[in-house]
Amino acid sequence: MLKGVIRLLKVMIVEDEQPILNLMKMVIDQNKHLSIVGCFNNPLEALNELQLLKPDVAFLDIEMPRMTGLELAKKILQVDEDIQIVFTTAYERYALEAFKVSAIDYILKPVTPEEIERVTKRLMKNHRRLFINKERSPQKQEESILCLGTLEMRGSENSIIKWPTRKTEELFAYFLIHSNQVISKWELTQLLWGEMEDHRAIHNLHTTIYRLKKTLKENSKNVTLEKVNEGYILNMSTIKSDLDMFLEYFNNNSIVSKENFVESERVFNLFKGPLFGLKDYLWKIGIEEQLVEHYSTLTQNIANFYNRRGKLKAVEKTLKAFLSLYPLHDQSNLILLKLYSLTDDLNRLKSHYDFYVKLLKKELGVTPPIETQKFIQQFI
Repeated sequence: MLKGVIRLLKVMIVEDEQPILNLMKMVIDQNKHLSIVGCFNNPLEALNELQLLKPDVAFLDIEMPRMTGLELAKKILQVDEDIQIVFTTAYERYALEAFKVSAIDYILKPVTPEEIERVTKRLMKNHRRLFINKERSPQKQEESILCLGTLEMRGSENSIIKWPTRKTEELFAYFLIHSNQVISKWELTQLLWGEMEDHRAIHNLHTTIYRLKKTLKENSKNVTLEKVNEGYILNMSTIKSDLDMFLEYFNNNSIVSKENFVESERVFNLFKGPLFGLKDYLWKIGIEEQLVEHYSTLTQNIANFYNRRGKLKAVEKTLKAFLSLYPLHDQSNLILLKLYSLTDDLNRLKSHYDFYVKLLKKELGVTPPIETQKFIQQFI
């Protein structure tokens, strides 16, 4: 059964001394079960590339000046606990410390093909076991709330909650925007039943609040709705929606750097589309515009991060991910066109510009901005 799933294990090597790194690369390349996806002298650079490379195994030098291999291993396992760690060291005294951070093995320098072969057998065995466990064990799912691209809550039984009425769902959505904040009943009635007389609006609010409370109580252990004086509060102290995580990132980060790149990529991937998907709530329009602005800023910051490192394919992938959701965004289209010009890919430059022009005309009846038209004139 496993024969079909066995593959080369992807390997990342982190070693601060270049001659030793070259030796390790040569020895590991000789092993038919291993494939090197990244080699680094700097542990911080290795950590930042982790999610992009997705290694199965990390060979880490223990004695590094900027960050020890032991510290790096802990950070790697925080990102992906399934990565297997193998330490390399000139001193056997580090063996006990190595196993304290869940290392699979350690190798004494100088590294030899025989030692790599010995460790590889353990790595392959563990990899098979991990695959079997994942196949056989039901994955535990925690409660979750999605707001970016959809409106979905999974309850304690991991099933999608079905709301009794559209007003109940909309009320829940509004509370998500203001989670852990008290909202007055007058604000809620004006929001959802502004055209009604006060007494009817209050009656509808009480009915909808009751339905929302009942639905949450039946389906969730972590989200509750409570009355506070003349208002209500949605308590989410033990759970965060994707929207909460997205906004929290922007409150704490203004740039994309080596230190926060992994987190920046994770937050970038949270964004799946418009706030609450296709729900046409009028009150969400201003909020959604702010979110798109944040998403655009993050896209350009990540693209610039990749560009500074010469990773132009990653720049293109990032820009296209944004444009797949917002294909009419002027600035992102211009940046992508400039990227194609830098790589002398004139066919793709012209093809994308033609697509952009047709889309603008079809959807908005306009032509590209003057800046974009002037830029493209150089290549036509």
